[in-house]
Formats: sequence, C-alpha cells, structure tokens
Amino acid sequence: MPSVIQREFGGFPFLDNGFLPGRVLAAAAMCRWSIAHPDGRTPDSDALAALLDPAEAKRIRARHHTLDLPYGTLGLQQKKQIEETRSRIAELIPEWQPLIRLPMEFLELQHSQAISSSNFAWPQHVFLAKRAFTSGEVLAEQILHETSHQWLYLLEEMFALQTGAAVRFTLPSGTADRSATELLGAAHVVVNLRKLWLRLPVSEPQRQARLHHLAGYGSGCADLLDTATGVLTSEGQILAARLIEEIRKP
Repeated sequence: MPSVIQREFGGFPFLDNGFLPGRVLAAAAMCRWSIAHPDGRTPDSDALAALLDPAEAKRIRARHHTLDLPYGTLGLQQKKQIEETRSRIAELIPEWQPLIRLPMEFLELQHSQAISSSNFAWPQHVFLAKRAFTSGEVLAEQILHETSHQWLYLLEEMFALQTGAAVRFTLPSGTADRSATELLGAAHVVVNLRKLWLRLPVSEPQRQARLHHLAGYGSGCADLLDTATGVLTSEGQILAARLIEEIRKP
C-alpha cells in the first residue's frame, strides 16, 4: 500500500520521477503558516510564497527548534561557483531541476570539521567549508548532498519518519550517534550521488572508483536500515524500503 507521501506527492524526492515538488512546497508553507498564525486566519498566495524564503523559514522553525551555529559569509566567486554548479546538475539530470533550485541560503561552514553541513533547525540553509570548492565534482557532490537533506527536512515538517525510540546508529563512514532519520538521510544521499556520478563528465577510472566507494557505503546503509524498522514510523519504513530497493538494484 502506498504511503501518504507517495499518494499525495507522487513519491520521494530525487528517487521518483513522479515526485511533485510544488505540492510539497505548498504543503510545507501551509504548515509554517499554521505555526506562525495559530489563530487560523487564511493566507493568500503571496503570504505562502514568503514562507519559502530561507530566512523566514528559519525564523518560524526557531519557535520550536533553536540552535546557535556560527557561520561565515561566502565570497562572490564562491557564490558564482555554487550557482554554476546547480545549473550544471540540472543540465545533467533535467528532472532534478526543480529540486536543485529549491530556495536556499549558502553560508561558510565554521561550526564543524565536515566539508558541508545542514541541520533541521536551519531549514533551507546549507553550510560549505572551503574544501567544498576544491573541484567541480566535489562541489557538485556537496550541493547535491545537502539539497537531498533539505528535501527530507521538508517532508519531516509534515511527517515524522522515526518513532520516539532513542536508538542510535554508527554510519558506514564511522560517524557515530546518528538517529534513524539521519540514517535515512545518509542512504538517500548515497543513492542520489550514485546517479550524479553516472552522469558527470569525468574519466572512467575516476567514475568507477567513486561508484565503488558509494556502493560500499550504500550497502552498509541498507544493512543498517534492515535493523531499523522498529524505530521508524510507517512513512519512514516505506522510505527505507524504497532506499534499500535502489541500493540493492543489480
């Protein structure tokens, strides 16, 4: 039986060509409106569109989720590289264009040793370290990685993907103490990166080396998801099954 997400939104972001990003954004905007205006007043289209601005999204999220994250401002050249890379991904995989073009604010990463970062408390905000700009392929990976997280965060505004169970996982990378939703996010990213690397104009040795790494990481995520059923909601379980299906495709 299809999940509510599959039925209402045509599937899952990046995974299903029938996915309807506009419907997700409209539904997320309505959820944000109800938080910002609990009196029940009805918004017009302009009011809803304003709620998809990253700054406004963060302001509303802060009513329930606050997290102080230090950050810096990216330079004009870095911002140009980001926009060129987003366009490049959309050209390589045209069906992803509305997903890659999600309104997002890109900031310099200063609160982590990671190469990039996103957080549910900062909707539609992506943090990039200087290392993310090492090459076009690296930047494309990090932008797709964090954009993937942002779309799952949008779904999480409407649907819980995990139960309240305090079960933690160690990801195949060795990163410990991750929640079930973070495990879903890691599996989602690896599936999406695999599709990107099948399209990137790189040498075959470079492509095959990266695909080999992603296959190993994905296999580890799928094995963990096999054990996570009890801590996922019904929506989370169906997403997990969809991700496992993609990872274990011959």
